[in-house]
Amino acid sequence: GADDGGGGAQHVPSLLDHDVATLPGIGEKSAAILRKRGHETVGDLLWLLPKQYVDQRHPTPIHALEPGMYCVVSGRVRTVRRFPRGRTMGLDVRLEPEHPPDDEAALTAGDRAELKLVWFQAPPGLARRFETGRVVRVAGEVSEFRGTASMTHPELLDADAPGSIEPRYPEIPGLRRKPLRRAVRAAVDRAAAEVPDLIPSAIRDELGLGAVGAALRAIHVPTDDDSLEHGPGAEHPAQERLALEELVLWELALRSRRTKEDTGGARPFDAEPHTTRAREAFSFALTAAQRAAIERLAAGLQSTEPMRCLLQGDVGCGKTAVALVACAQVVGGGAQAALLAPTELLAEQHVESLRPVAERLGLRIGLFTGSLSKDQRRSMLDRMATGAVDLVIGTHALLSGEIRFSKLGLVVVDEQHRFGVAQRLRLGGRDSQHQPHLLVMTATPIPRSLALVLYSGLDLITIDQKPPGRLSPTTRMLSRGRRDSIHRQIARAVEAGGRAFVVCPAITTTDDVVGVSTVAEEMAARFGEDRVGIVHGQLSTDARRQTMRRFAEGELCVLVGTTVIEVGVDVRAANLIVVEQAERFGLAQLHQLRGRVGRDGQKSACILAHDAPLTDDAEVRLEALCQSDDGFALAETDLELRGPGHLFGYRQSGASGLRFADLRDMALLERAGAIASQILATDPKLTLPEHAPARTAVTRWERFAAVREEAG
Repeated sequence: GADDGGGGAQHVPSLLDHDVATLPGIGEKSAAILRKRGHETVGDLLWLLPKQYVDQRHPTPIHALEPGMYCVVSGRVRTVRRFPRGRTMGLDVRLEPEHPPDDEAALTAGDRAELKLVWFQAPPGLARRFETGRVVRVAGEVSEFRGTASMTHPELLDADAPGSIEPRYPEIPGLRRKPLRRAVRAAVDRAAAEVPDLIPSAIRDELGLGAVGAALRAIHVPTDDDSLEHGPGAEHPAQERLALEELVLWELALRSRRTKEDTGGARPFDAEPHTTRAREAFSFALTAAQRAAIERLAAGLQSTEPMRCLLQGDVGCGKTAVALVACAQVVGGGAQAALLAPTELLAEQHVESLRPVAERLGLRIGLFTGSLSKDQRRSMLDRMATGAVDLVIGTHALLSGEIRFSKLGLVVVDEQHRFGVAQRLRLGGRDSQHQPHLLVMTATPIPRSLALVLYSGLDLITIDQKPPGRLSPTTRMLSRGRRDSIHRQIARAVEAGGRAFVVCPAITTTDDVVGVSTVAEEMAARFGEDRVGIVHGQLSTDARRQTMRRFAEGELCVLVGTTVIEVGVDVRAANLIVVEQAERFGLAQLHQLRGRVGRDGQKSACILAHDAPLTDDAEVRLEALCQSDDGFALAETDLELRGPGHLFGYRQSGASGLRFADLRDMALLERAGAIASQILATDPKLTLPEHAPARTAVTRWERFAAVREEAG
């Protein structure tokens, strides 16, 4: 609707609120089609933007037509023929050039001599508009039929009109192009000037910004060649204005959400002596980047303002160790901590890897997942409620309404991009007196300026240093057809005392995708059934845990699985990972998978086994991975190649609801953030009259975002 794009319809009588059926050319049948697509009002239709423009001022000559072109053609009617088509009549019209070339001999063999127009169901009276010798002008997409250029059901234009730059809208089945274009133009003329701006006039004047309504008119009613040069895309000045409005809305909504989440203060927790004891409990030396992150978190936890931090770092940089120190500080202050993991496998891995350090620190650690037995679940619920457990590590099961903590001081969310924004504080929302501090972690490196927008309101802490002595895996591309070579690589890895992961894009093999079952059979035939295991999300917890134990202890030497191993799986002896059909994975995901090997400082390798031939995009991605082990550089590449939707997954990008803005435009992101800050500095709750459109739009955004997140 109008306010989805940043307009925010006000609750006052307005032309924007009139039913779409009030527009010319839109009867009840057409109105029903538009309503089904969310275009219920005149204001809604303003946000149906054209996908391209057609220059009707300068028709394309018939001799220059090429299949696939959408263009305007002016020609003289040579023949008109009606033909039966079932119970109706079709119409075949042949056009010749209006002005034949002066020198016909100059035409090349490939030039067109005529254009065929065909209507398979010709409206009554259509044939009368095509008198032999008459000049007509038509618009449509050119195809080729038996060597002749053709247009099927073209639009008939006014041959005597001077022509204009016409917008071409996305096709809506059941609705003809011309009535739709006429209706949108009427909506623009009637109501574009009434579209409210989120950015108040004082700020717009200060920054030299036009009104949103003017930007909409410029896109719907192009008046110069600038529109043709840029199209209605990101480079169009009016499109940029709409994108800025949208990003300002996004910033206001994210900051409003944080304000509502932080109702009430937080418990302060002294850093010493708890952080010092925790740092000394590890069997390895922390890096300078880890120590700096611990100091910043320690300062945040000592505040009565709820700490809200995003901790990001590359694979293997030691984020979990930093988080454990923060948990120790909170527990030392008499409260509890909860660590939320996206999968049971990762939750179990955290418990196993953190237990030795937790025991040295005297932390009572517990696991809470959906696969616990009734007795285990009842026992853990009781321990959480009475404070008999200090650190609880769990999955989405921790978000259940029956969870009660005695005194929850810190929530750690691992792999934040896998959880909806509304979920992350649900744990702490049951304490009416205090909010828990929040630490969000991600191992999917994010370009800094983009992270500041995606996680608006979170303090950003980056660990940009890996433990000393860690060798980067050697990465190479290999065609899947070279199975003998892949098998030899696995054999060499195992002979060196290592283990090999083999990752497949699916559990079951189909015509296009190779699955775990097929590859596991292949590996068992080569290395023995007793040496090969499988792991994926459909296995029971006990079966998965047993397989991982056998693999870690060396009883199994090859583990075939899905991307369930992508995050957090820590088998120190693993020195090789083979990714089957690697072209089906994104760069960030491949980098995560590669991080599962070489974790004990040994030489390791990653084989990107791909189908042939590769697309250009896939080849660029895989070669980028072979040339770099810097997760932040790879994230920049992935962002440039495929956009933020691929980098963060559907839930993260989809929750934004962005239609016009491109998250790769860092300058526009920063500009929107500055405008939002300026608005909120004078009116934090958007109560002033000039901020009414923004308040309405933010409320609507929050409602839609909540629905999307609950739907998962």
